[in-house]
Amino acid sequence: MQPVDTLILGPLVVTMDAGEQILDVGAVAVRDGTIVAVGTRGDLEGVTAAQMIDATGMLVMPGLVNAHTHLGDSLFRGLVEELPLEAWLERLWISEREFVSRESVELGARLSLAEMIRGGTTCALDMFWFPEAAADAALGAGFRLVTGPIFFDFDGPDGVAAEGRIATGERWLERYASEPLITPCVQPHNQLTVSPEGLRAARDLAGRAGALFHTHCSETATEVRQTVERFGRTPAAHFDELGILDERTVLAHCVHLSDDDFARIRRAGAAVLHNPLSNLKLGSGIAPIARMLEEGIPVALGTDGPVSSNDLDMWTAMRFAGLLQRGVHMDPVLTPAREIVRMATTAGAEALGLGDRVGRLAEGYRADLILIDLDRPHLAPMYDVYGHLAYTVGRDDVRSVMIDGRWVMRDRSLATIDDATVIADMVELGSAIHHHAAALDQA
Repeated sequence: MQPVDTLILGPLVVTMDAGEQILDVGAVAVRDGTIVAVGTRGDLEGVTAAQMIDATGMLVMPGLVNAHTHLGDSLFRGLVEELPLEAWLERLWISEREFVSRESVELGARLSLAEMIRGGTTCALDMFWFPEAAADAALGAGFRLVTGPIFFDFDGPDGVAAEGRIATGERWLERYASEPLITPCVQPHNQLTVSPEGLRAARDLAGRAGALFHTHCSETATEVRQTVERFGRTPAAHFDELGILDERTVLAHCVHLSDDDFARIRRAGAAVLHNPLSNLKLGSGIAPIARMLEEGIPVALGTDGPVSSNDLDMWTAMRFAGLLQRGVHMDPVLTPAREIVRMATTAGAEALGLGDRVGRLAEGYRADLILIDLDRPHLAPMYDVYGHLAYTVGRDDVRSVMIDGRWVMRDRSLATIDDATVIADMVELGSAIHHHAAALDQA
């Protein structure tokens, strides 16, 4: 084999490849950001590498994929609590209109990226104001991000009028079309905040750009009731009747689905982005992902935004995704641990249109991978690898993170984000946000 840039020797390798191969004493070789070989240590030990990593006592696996979040919401983490979603959103949007700007969103995104990288997440789908701010933050951090123009029927804090969002979206998609780490996505908020005409226009824009189409769907019972009252059909049926529900559509939440909704989503080939933590915290309910998986509906896993779930920890999301289904259905064999790990890696990548590039440790895939330190009291001994990953490993166990062949964290030290400066800047801005919110509450 020709010399490689990085050779990782000796770890337990969880490939998540087509055969879901696990290598007890494995090796991974990376050249020009691509995985060029995965095998045993004996297979690859003689390969010449510019950088040799002795990963004995560690586990290497694909980086986690956070399939639905709102990175800029780290600006408001913990600001609005103990309200149902609709009232919660109204209160949150007051602070957003006051403090959301191109600069503040980039600051919030950088803080969220630092949190996610430290937790082993290497790719995320983000929906928020000023998507260019999150994209630029991701490029600076070397992070893989799916994002793009958002749509509302009202003027937002980004200063874009509803009638100007198509033109703004076209310019955005053109600007980031050639960035390898940025995957374009067109994102109307939902069917209550975007008219049928706006939804169709957004879907047409996504089609012209070859982009993913991402929206919220059936997050709360109130949302479903209001949609039926306004349009005479459920959110999923509304999307389907508008012709915007297909294999390039990803639907966040889907907590409250009818039998007809299941049939429509399955028939369309759309994917569901499951966010158990925010659904619980906001009292929205528990999405029926066990049935989705049984019926062949693709399910990926997300944290939602740090203002609704309060963190971006995919390991906790994995744990809740599995345990909730078992508890609700009183069935300990539902949502097997392997399926939960798949939802956070390969299924996430596939839902976001990246299944041929990331989500697996396999030859030809981009080198998005994480090293987990197994030399920890709570991780010894290990009898079931997938069980450990789904229910025992946590974000503090992540030792190093590589994205696109570049180390963005080594030995718990971030290489691409000065998190001390970002935290200090956020604390300063947070003080102003807090004072403003306190004044509102007293008024």
